[in-house]
Amino acid sequence: MKLKRIIILLAASCLSFMSCNINHAKNIKDCSFRLNSISELWVNNISFDGKKSLMDFTPNEVASISKGLMTDMPIIFTANITIDNPNNQKAELSALEWILLIKDVEVANGTINEKIKIGANQSISLPIDVETNTSVLKKFSLAEIKSIIFNISSSKGLPQNSTLKVKPAIKFGSTLIKSPNYFTINVSDK
Repeated sequence: MKLKRIIILLAASCLSFMSCNINHAKNIKDCSFRLNSISELWVNNISFDGKKSLMDFTPNEVASISKGLMTDMPIIFTANITIDNPNNQKAELSALEWILLIKDVEVANGTINEKIKIGANQSISLPIDVETNTSVLKKFSLAEIKSIIFNISSSKGLPQNSTLKVKPAIKFGSTLIKSPNYFTINVSDK
């Protein structure tokens, strides 16, 4: 009889736990996502933070950047997004897929595989490490690539017509369930 009572209590607590997870997952659909800032821009291993033009670089850095524009160079930065939870209960997700588009061209994508909890009526900042390269940007002219890089390095952030799409997912047991749709973060809303 005692064993039966323990099994019933365990089953009830598991159902309660699943119910909480389902509610926390459902709450994420009410959350809003927005781009807060861009930071730590590195192009060809040269920091662009605070730089407004090529005049702000040493001659060796300008040569390295110019060479990279003609071949292929890495572009790395952090997109800091804010997630606002308007619900009276916490929201959580287990992973977040993201895609960065500039002028409808996909320039980077990735996944954050960590549990993220947003308290009731709270906001959190989530850094997304973005890595791309100039070969991905070859659909743009050299002038456009230069403009994109300097927009990112200035207070302007990503250029107009940029979109960051995020798709949250939550884990139930060992199964990862993804949102059917991406949430779109327009840079112009920043």
